[in-house]
Amino acid sequence: GPKVDIWSLGIVGIEMVEGEPPHLMKSPRTVRRLICTGGRPALQNPRQQSAWLRDFLHCCLERDEDRRWSAQELLQHPFVTSAKPTSCLTPLIMAAQQFMADRR
Repeated sequence: GPKVDIWSLGIVGIEMVEGEPPHLMKSPRTVRRLICTGGRPALQNPRQQSAWLRDFLHCCLERDEDRRWSAQELLQHPFVTSAKPTSCLTPLIMAAQQFMADRR
């Protein structure tokens, strides 16, 4: 359901920041046990990220489905509402494309 999708969003968020999903080197069984016993996937170096990102991920990765934020609630989170417009990404994308073209 939607609450599982929110959990997945949190996992993808960690993967985007760190370049790999949490607990990559652990078996699926170990990961399930960690989560079931109160563990929650977390950033490896949380202090390197903004407080808003850390809180956003915390809201996504709440173990209790009833307390986990909905998509509607997450859209109102300061991490989302304070984001710059996507147009600011255009120069970065163009620079990355040029960099890749120059490497060929």
